[in-house]
Amino acid sequence: MRPVTKKTWINAVLGVVFILPLYWTIVTSLKDRTEIYGTPPSLFPKKPTLSNYIRIFTLEDGLYLGYFKNTVIITIITIIVIVVVSVLAGYGLSKLKLKGKGLMLASIMAAIMIPFQALLNPLYSTMSKLGLLNTMTSMVLIYATFHSPFCIYMMKNAFDMIPDSLLESAKLDGAGSFKVFLKICLPFTWSSVATIAVYAAYTTWNDYLIALVFGNSDAIKTFNVGLTNLAISQYGTDWGLLTSSSIVGLVPILIMFVFLQKYFIKGMLSGALK
Repeated sequence: MRPVTKKTWINAVLGVVFILPLYWTIVTSLKDRTEIYGTPPSLFPKKPTLSNYIRIFTLEDGLYLGYFKNTVIITIITIIVIVVVSVLAGYGLSKLKLKGKGLMLASIMAAIMIPFQALLNPLYSTMSKLGLLNTMTSMVLIYATFHSPFCIYMMKNAFDMIPDSLLESAKLDGAGSFKVFLKICLPFTWSSVATIAVYAAYTTWNDYLIALVFGNSDAIKTFNVGLTNLAISQYGTDWGLLTSSSIVGLVPILIMFVFLQKYFIKGMLSGALK
């Protein structure tokens, strides 16, 4: 039996520290109101109940589910837009002979470093003039605009790793430019495509500020904003509803990451950390 080293103990303590908030959220979501506000707080639910989860589906005629559906729609459309734009732009910056390529890449790098808060007022003014405030279109455009530079940079790095000699050989064999992109280059970058898809999903799904500013009407409100309005009021915080809704909101991203984690890790190692 191998002795327990100091490093093992440190890793175990760090593991507990990182898992404890998630554990506490799950445990709280399984308690009734009396136990949640009881003192001292219990580490395990004395009488586990799913009443908080049932309330999510029944509260105000399923209003939370409407917010959840809005988030799913906005996230899926945003992923599609970011993936398409990033793949095409990354390929162009890496493999095509374009005038001003260096300036374009410098602009993308500069866009990555600009904090969203600095763009909030100009974006709000622009969307207002375009008549797109409180629409899903404005939210998708803003998410795509803000997150695409980083994804384009990742895809450029991924395409850079494909040797140009491979593309030239394919062209000598009669393959056209589109076929070279689709059949030769794209299959080598699936891990990076999966990485930017997970990144786009995670950042869009968990966003609060953009959704609050640009989608504050009930018709397009996302679940993060809706959850805050439902669970937090002037009379206090409904911790049962807040924790159970947080767990439900975590499930889609968790499932996506579990299925794509192999490609996500591979893409991060091969593209972003180049």
